[in-house]
Amino acid sequence: MPEPILETRLLSRQFGGLRAVADASLSFEAGVVHAVLGPNGAGKTTLINLLSGDLPPSDGMILYKGRDITRMPVDRRVHLGIGRSYQKTNIFPELTCLENCWLGAQARLPGWLHLMRPARSHASVRDRAERALVLCGLDHRADVVAGTLSHGEMRQLEIGAMLATEPELLLLDEPLAGMGVEESWRVVGLLKRLASDHTMILIEHDMDAVFSIAQRITVMVNGTVLETGTVDEIRASPAVREAYLGEEHAA
Repeated sequence: MPEPILETRLLSRQFGGLRAVADASLSFEAGVVHAVLGPNGAGKTTLINLLSGDLPPSDGMILYKGRDITRMPVDRRVHLGIGRSYQKTNIFPELTCLENCWLGAQARLPGWLHLMRPARSHASVRDRAERALVLCGLDHRADVVAGTLSHGEMRQLEIGAMLATEPELLLLDEPLAGMGVEESWRVVGLLKRLASDHTMILIEHDMDAVFSIAQRITVMVNGTVLETGTVDEIRASPAVREAYLGEEHAA
């Protein structure tokens, strides 16, 4: 088995008397799209928040390329190559598409460079921002104010701003939420293109999209890991069908 790019060991997060994630031990292989599925309240978003550093764990450990990042803050994880998108679109609506990606690219600068030179003097930052717009399919919209974009384009832009940080691992929390069919499949196409050069951990409720993208799937129920396997193994699992998928997704 190849070495995992990310690994959790008995990872837990408790809110009062509720264990939102309980003793999750997972391994995410480099270069693989790994989806995390489960009904509402299963602990999926809490898991992503733990992996990204938005939440500290109550117990357990997170390893990135063998390095303990359990207590590492979000900004340091970004510098290591971990990018994250959110359930609710997280962009600056008053800025242009290019400026949104510019801010993402600037986040990779060493802290002292933020203070010593004007942001627009960094040619490398502009290059990364423009490259990110190409990758997310919005290079033709560079000077458009983000708040005027369609919902699907806003999701593309959020992914673009994340790509501007040059991540190796993408944490994607419901990237298709609220989209119509046409916009959904445009973003699915984007994710498939990105999968050739990135590792992805994906939360998504659109099963058709998940099965078209993912190579590995973990199913969570009530904060615990029910099962992990290939798409075919998860489709065929009686326990998974009973807990979540339903007979219409059976093999």
